[in-house]
Amino acid sequence: MTLLARDPALWDSVFREPPARTRWLAKLARGTVLDVGCATGSLCAELAKRAFAVAGVDINARFVAVARRKCPSAQFVVGGMATFRAAPASLVCCLGTTFGYNLDNAAASATLANLRRHLRPRGTLVIDTLNAIAMLGPRRFRARTQHAVVHAGRRYTASIAHRLELAAQILTEQVTWRIGTRVVRDPVERLRLWFPQELAAQVAAAGFRDIELFDGYGTRSRAFAGRRLVLVARKR
Repeated sequence: MTLLARDPALWDSVFREPPARTRWLAKLARGTVLDVGCATGSLCAELAKRAFAVAGVDINARFVAVARRKCPSAQFVVGGMATFRAAPASLVCCLGTTFGYNLDNAAASATLANLRRHLRPRGTLVIDTLNAIAMLGPRRFRARTQHAVVHAGRRYTASIAHRLELAAQILTEQVTWRIGTRVVRDPVERLRLWFPQELAAQVAAAGFRDIELFDGYGTRSRAFAGRRLVLVARKR
């Protein structure tokens, strides 16, 4: 388990809910919202402030415990994205790195089938994942990146080693944390990279229609090389 997965408070210091994403999802939402891979519930809390009925799912029980305190009006479930059970919603979203943990097509199909089961008739699906074009296209791939955050009065520096497994369309990441003189090395994580039309075809095969693709939250760049690949579809 990574350091961030073990420490929900550190997660919240590192990952802030992007205001642009919240505003865009609020425009799409009609009724109940289900956030699959909700982490500590920050998006649910923001949408609840806008008077939406919200629910969340995450595989990490520590995150779900924090989410329940952060957004007591919401219903939260501990479970995997392909197997969880919750009440159906009008908008189901699967954001951040969550969908990328489906490393092959069979896993992605199982997840999409479960997401569809949790959508009400004519409901909306939103998937936000890594855009393969950003890794292999106009943007230069960076084998190492570094980020720093101050948390609980201490400086945390994350050095991230990236590697591409091109045949499998996998990005591997390993984070080494420095907290003062302490060094913590996370296990390697693997994430599937999706090309736009590839993701659209998989979603259509799972029973969705009216598919739209973006490389930002409701925006399309000329090169379609934004780091995020965002898909919106309707339940068929």
